Amino acid sequence: MGNPLDLDLPPRSAALREDAMDRALDDYEQVFNIKAAADLELLFSKDLSTTSEVKGAEIKGKYLMAKLGVDIFNRFEPYVKFGLSDLEAKWRQNNQFDIEVDADMSFAWGIGLKGIIHEFEDWGLRITGDMQYRTTEPEVSEISYGGNTVIDPGPDFKIEEWQAAFVLSKKVELPLKWQSVYLVPYTGLTVSDSIVDIDFKDSDNNPDYDFSVFDASNDKIYGFLFGCDIMPRLTSSFIYNFELKLVNEVSLSLGGAVKF
Repeated sequence: MGNPLDLDLPPRSAALREDAMDRALDDYEQVFNIKAAADLELLFSKDLSTTSEVKGAEIKGKYLMAKLGVDIFNRFEPYVKFGLSDLEAKWRQNNQFDIEVDADMSFAWGIGLKGIIHEFEDWGLRITGDMQYRTTEPEVSEISYGGNTVIDPGPDFKIEEWQAAFVLSKKVELPLKWQSVYLVPYTGLTVSDSIVDIDFKDSDNNPDYDFSVFDASNDKIYGFLFGCDIMPRLTSSFIYNFELKLVNEVSLSLGGAVKF
């Protein structure tokens, strides 16, 4: 559900010139900071769990989201996200119908709260928590099964998602010829779930049959993530990010953020 982008770095690390870092960050940070970010999330696969008559249910696609947040005392950040989803779903029903449902690019939005849980200042390590909610209700563009294209004037396609992430990060200085680049690699665990409501009717071929994933949820709720924040220079207002999620879903997020 997007990547935990951050502009601040942990306050101390043996790998960095601490005095220069502290002076620069003291000038840089304020009590309240407005942050804007954008990220592209490529969802390669998320397996779903539902009733026994539905097998192999999964969703995939992409999200293009913008984020606005308020960094409070450099410790907490409530934020909102809004953008576009472009998704598709497939499943096998009653060992008979192989179904594919494609959705149009549609509006998506979410809210979240990120905060520092604990810092190990002597080691330059930080534990951060991030809780998010996201939803989208796209228009269905195409439905097919068994070589048939279905025309249904009122199909349903709605997804609600929740995620909590617990992330361990450390700042690292990468010396280059002209200047240093500052990296914050991080890794952690996620706990997430969703409600996926997709159903339609085929009035021409099976008018009495309900095609549905029956409010499916995540097949696995626990996952793993790895990512990195990249600050091109210490005084930069911009930061870049990539993040990979595995186990409960396979996705890659690419993004950037700016502080005002």
